[in-house]
Amino acid sequence: MAKTFDATMKTLIRNHAADWLTFVGVPIVEPPEVLDTDLSAVSASADTLIRVGDRVIHIDIQAGPDENLARRMLLYNVLAHYHTRLPVQSTVVILRSKATRSNLRDRVAYGELQFGFDLIKVWERPAEEFLTGGIGLLPMAVIARPPSGRTREQALPMWVDRIAERVEAEAPQVAADIVLSSFIMAGMHVSREVIQKIYRGVFAMRESVAYDIIMEEGAIAHAHKVILRMGSTRFGTPSPEQEAQLRAIENLPRLDRLLSLRLLKVKSWDALLRGR
Repeated sequence: MAKTFDATMKTLIRNHAADWLTFVGVPIVEPPEVLDTDLSAVSASADTLIRVGDRVIHIDIQAGPDENLARRMLLYNVLAHYHTRLPVQSTVVILRSKATRSNLRDRVAYGELQFGFDLIKVWERPAEEFLTGGIGLLPMAVIARPPSGRTREQALPMWVDRIAERVEAEAPQVAADIVLSSFIMAGMHVSREVIQKIYRGVFAMRESVAYDIIMEEGAIAHAHKVILRMGSTRFGTPSPEQEAQLRAIENLPRLDRLLSLRLLKVKSWDALLRGR
């Protein structure tokens, strides 16, 4: 699940770099440039490097506990400097409080070297900050601090309505992506069933491509789950490669055909997955 949040956040940051630079307190002296430098060979965690003028901003996302965070950030910082030959400023955006349970620190000592980085704890920031910030920050509102006297679940319908209203008015070309990102992020604190009910209620009175995409994604995920469960009963547990092949199918009509027409006729995972 953390990988889903990481991927969502990385996409938001890369697609809305200026919004995120402003959020982490970096003056935009020149148009930001998202760098393609890949540090993933060292760690599978999400990382984004953005060049602004004569320095590089490294924004890292943390969804769960990591007792090695400070050392990993030092390693990332050094590698990013090595690849870009520019000073690197590192910031970690922590998505939920459980990530702080591993004695999280914002600095590390290595011999005489003292390395520190910025920590931003999203759940401590008021949701209003994200709702009124850049478009690329809107999805963060659903995991931020709710208004006094309300839980996140109670505040979620209001947040979703404001997110949808603003993005559809100001940036309709990215409305689907922003609303879908908020839907995914809301899953950190609220069950999927409750989230779907809330989103369905908010979008009931408006025609929204964004909501259609969310519902289709949910239907695809459900089809994958049902096919895996029924297929495992018939054919045994699929190999990691077979499961990956199934999850790569995102065409809902094809998944429906696999489930309703082929699953009871074929005798193996390979035969099932060959179906169109």
